[in-house]
Amino acid sequence: QLAAGPEARALQHVFFAERQISKVVGVDAPPRPIESAAVIGAGTMGGGIAMCFANKGIPVTLVDKSPEALETRIGGIRAAYEANVAKGKLSEDKLGARMRCITTATSLDDPACSTADLYVEAVFERLELKKAIFKELDAIAKPGALLCTNTSTLDIDKIASATSRPQDVCGTHFFSPANIMPLLENVRGSASSGETLATVMAMGKKLGKKAVLAGNCFGFIGNRMIEGYCRESYFLLEEGCVPRDVDAPVRALGLAMGPLQMQDLAGIDIGYNIRKDQPDLYGPADRYPLLADRIAEAGRLGQKTKAGWYDYAAGRNPVDDPWVADFIEKFSAEQGVTRRAISAEEVLDRCMLPMVNEGFKCLEEGIAQRESDIDIVFLYGYGFPRRLGGPMHWARHIREGGLPKLAADLQRYGAEHPNGTYWTPSALLLEEAAVAAEAEAAPEPAAATA
Repeated sequence: QLAAGPEARALQHVFFAERQISKVVGVDAPPRPIESAAVIGAGTMGGGIAMCFANKGIPVTLVDKSPEALETRIGGIRAAYEANVAKGKLSEDKLGARMRCITTATSLDDPACSTADLYVEAVFERLELKKAIFKELDAIAKPGALLCTNTSTLDIDKIASATSRPQDVCGTHFFSPANIMPLLENVRGSASSGETLATVMAMGKKLGKKAVLAGNCFGFIGNRMIEGYCRESYFLLEEGCVPRDVDAPVRALGLAMGPLQMQDLAGIDIGYNIRKDQPDLYGPADRYPLLADRIAEAGRLGQKTKAGWYDYAAGRNPVDDPWVADFIEKFSAEQGVTRRAISAEEVLDRCMLPMVNEGFKCLEEGIAQRESDIDIVFLYGYGFPRRLGGPMHWARHIREGGLPKLAADLQRYGAEHPNGTYWTPSALLLEEAAVAAEAEAAPEPAAATA
């Protein structure tokens, strides 16, 4: 009974999906050898990426113009390794070997920087800053070196335009904390060569990551799909929920945390800065998430400020905050919104369905190579439960009604809550839903008679 159940089928799907992700359609070039690396930016992400290389014995130079930032980050890296030694997960010898793999530099003019086989830029999510760094890399990197950006949303081609070698540029989107999270979303620019793509995919495997290839668009696969999921969570707050009302149904599905707790962990300022830096992100058909801006402007940025959608004064566990509930109610009144009771079913649908719909759009546009790749992104980057197989498998095979009901529900919610284009069903989804409905309506074949 268990072997034939939906959980077993989901786990079988994951088993085969994990073995498909390394197959890049149309690329048969051999990868270049990666024997040394440089990481630009000594923040939390840059330090985590440097650890990924050091963990595999690959010499890496961590570059930051601030000696103080470098000193702090090296101290943090050592502390992380020492914590593993204390837990018996790492030997003293391996700690020393890994630390010796990491050197530092305060300028890309440092001789150690010019010999790297691969560079990963990991600075703030500012396009002009990244372009300036890539212009410097273009001047100092040896021919054939890979120039990679850790951007989570920005246009790879715009970054590559700062160089004379766009064929060597691609995205390598590590998930935070980079030394722990297993997902690596490699992003193909329009000029990225087959050799470049083969190399970053092989690099991901060497680093022990689940490397998935994505096309170039806002947010690539994961963050593009998450955008509608998060935006609906804000609108649910405006319409009648408090944070726990939004997060609880998502956790009940099996995710470790809901959208609001996830934002508190990542930092509410990340989404805020993206919205401010990319004013053309939303079109005339998109409802703007003003409430999220207001909470950020109130200085509540999540766990790092000990206050976000929840209170974290006592630690990392989210605690309901009456201040937030009052803040949301006043905002609803200011916007002329009459608050109402919202069912857990509606909350779950309004968070999950836009996500899945964007997944079908990613397939339709060639952003994702295959449906199972999308599931791997969410299993290893966002904590989607393996027993559900990923959001695409869940929507197709586990959610009641399958794709025909998904398409109908998207149209219904889009009419009731016209908050954005993420409610418009993907053409591919409609096509797949029609095929599924036809298959369901087909009569059972007659049993053979003796």
